[in-house]
Amino acid sequence: MNIFRLYKSRKYLLRMLLSITVLMVVFLSGSTLLLYYNSDKSMLQMQQQADLKVLSQIKYNIDYMHDTVKNITVSTYFDPDVVYLSNIDVMDKGELAQKLNRLEKTVFNSSFLQNITIYNAKTGCYYSTLSSLNCQDDGMNGLIDQYIHSQTNIPILTFVPLFNEKMSLPALSMFIYDSKSGSKLIVTIKPTWLFDNLTNMNKITDELRGSIFITDKSGIPIQDQHTANVTSMDSIESIIRDKVKSGVTQDYLVYGSGESKSILSFMASNKNDWVIASVQPYEVVSSKLSNMRVISLVIIIGFLILSIAGSLFIAYRLYRPIEHLLNQVTSNRRKGADDHSDVDELKFISTAFQDAMHQLVKHESEEHMNRDALKTFALRRLISDASLPTPEEMEQVNWEIDFNEELRVCVLLIDDFVEFESNASEGEKSLYKFAIANITKELVSKSVKCEVVPMLNDHFVLLVGGANESQGDQLHSLTHTLKELQQTLLQYYRLSITISIGERVERYQEVSQQYSFTIENASYRIIFGKGSIITPDLVGHNNENVTFQFPTDAEKKLTEAIKSGQEKDFQDHLFQLFQQMKVMHFNNIMYAILHLLALIENNVREMNSRTVRQVSLDFKQQVQYIMKQETLEPMFDLFLAIFQDIQKQRSQDAKEQSNQILTDTVKEMIELQYRDLNLSLQSIAAAMKLSSAHVSNKFRLHESMSISEYINDFRLRKALELLETKDYSITRIMEMVGYNNESYFFKLFKKKFGITPKEYRFKTVVQE
Repeated sequence: MNIFRLYKSRKYLLRMLLSITVLMVVFLSGSTLLLYYNSDKSMLQMQQQADLKVLSQIKYNIDYMHDTVKNITVSTYFDPDVVYLSNIDVMDKGELAQKLNRLEKTVFNSSFLQNITIYNAKTGCYYSTLSSLNCQDDGMNGLIDQYIHSQTNIPILTFVPLFNEKMSLPALSMFIYDSKSGSKLIVTIKPTWLFDNLTNMNKITDELRGSIFITDKSGIPIQDQHTANVTSMDSIESIIRDKVKSGVTQDYLVYGSGESKSILSFMASNKNDWVIASVQPYEVVSSKLSNMRVISLVIIIGFLILSIAGSLFIAYRLYRPIEHLLNQVTSNRRKGADDHSDVDELKFISTAFQDAMHQLVKHESEEHMNRDALKTFALRRLISDASLPTPEEMEQVNWEIDFNEELRVCVLLIDDFVEFESNASEGEKSLYKFAIANITKELVSKSVKCEVVPMLNDHFVLLVGGANESQGDQLHSLTHTLKELQQTLLQYYRLSITISIGERVERYQEVSQQYSFTIENASYRIIFGKGSIITPDLVGHNNENVTFQFPTDAEKKLTEAIKSGQEKDFQDHLFQLFQQMKVMHFNNIMYAILHLLALIENNVREMNSRTVRQVSLDFKQQVQYIMKQETLEPMFDLFLAIFQDIQKQRSQDAKEQSNQILTDTVKEMIELQYRDLNLSLQSIAAAMKLSSAHVSNKFRLHESMSISEYINDFRLRKALELLETKDYSITRIMEMVGYNNESYFFKLFKKKFGITPKEYRFKTVVQE
């Protein structure tokens, strides 16, 4: 009972036990089925080999006897005594006795021979070693005489079975003769020599209730057969006859069904035209196979019981380490924790381990986050205002750099930050910023000590500690490292960053001021482009160029190009202005951009005040687009696109206005003259002094229908209105809206409204 409870409460142990047991059961069941289905085939193959061996031996004996008797027959046929007895006209009895005595010696010397008989065709006499001196006695009780006179063609040198109803065994005789003389030599063998051999064989197989016998090629047995529990001889004869006719010399087959199912083996002898056959009941042969199957099944069941008992022992031995581990985990679980009765032991242990690891990682992560948060907070205070952190606070943080040495401030600016903010999810933003900070620290810390802090907007601050190298060497080495950083982020994260490198400071109290200078230098990304590295020397001339006044000549030329619509002149002057911006201070660059926008807006306003063709341009939106750009190149393209948009509207307004006037005029004429039966495209075009094709094309362009379609549509709507409001007849309404063909009117009305005018009026009346 305790063992049962143990296995029931241990799901993994039970699963392991079932797995081993099922595996053994499947293996043993598969082996049993394979043995069962292959045993029939193996049994038949063994039985076939045994039967064919027996039949081969009998065939060999018969063939040997045939060849021996054949040789004796041929040699005897040419014996002078036989030749004399075959051709003598008058026989002397004394001489006959002497010659027969000599033939008797030949019979006596052979173990096969029973009798030699000579038939003299001239006298019609028989001379036999077993007959009296009476020439009518053939020595075989008349069998030979009866056979000779009943057959037209007698086989030569082959055994011929001779028998009558009184004989239990047939006599086997071999004939040789000359067809011209008609005299014959007949050599008869002892039938017991052959059939006793078969009888002995049948006695051996009697326990199988089978039989071995000899038939001719037609399947008829040479001797009488009594086969118990075997299909009738008629079936056997039919099978042997059909097989021999098809050229089969030996075969092994199972035929019949149910209790009459039998196994037939046969082998043909070409020398005698005989067939040696063996037939046995299938159920007798298969009974031994059934016994073997029962014994095998008993052995397999016994082995299965032992294997199940063994699997219980093996499963428990394999389970013991898991049980020890389960006991340890269970004893260390918190009180009130979930019970493991509903899950297997490994899953329970795995869950407990995951809980423990989760708690451990959580504690470590919290500790790490607290340290990182403290360091980030201290760095941000140091960068924003170096006077905020006290020396004591600075010492509380585990810094990677020595703040008593020289420091260098670098700013890492994310390019296309607006797009980055809009396309990336919050999780992706955190991942990217984490990657930037960690990769930066990993690469830079290979050569110098550093700290990286993400700021609250679009950039990171990199503090680089002092080194033994000179300032120029350190800047060159740092620039090379930061280029590698840019390539890494671009390759793996598709992020482009612009880097601004600041000057060295001797004390950490100067970091915040240097940060302001460095972030201001980063603004020159507008000149040097995304992914650039900006050093103080690179922007020194721009920072010094603080005086600025928008070029008067550039303003004049740009104004003329806008008003005249000369795109090439506008592009050339705009390009010259942007080239001048590249040496300006950043503030002056932004002033020049805004001034250029104001210049374009003023020119558009002035042009709109002088013409009815108004240019529509949302300058507030254009300012937003341009100010979002981070470099001068896209700003240049946007200004060029604004100019092209202005000129496109100016060039299209005149055409559009003219086409609109034409369309409105045509529609007004149709609305006034729709009652006129002659109203058409041609009449309208003639009234407007324009070609019909021109009027039709312009009208279709604006209204997406032809003038005739519009006329019909307007007339039908008026007809519908009259049907609803007036009691006029349909014919009068048709004429009032400009139609004189009733069928045409009905066709158009139904095509547009789905019903005829009469149906519509009837429907309206019913509804009222």
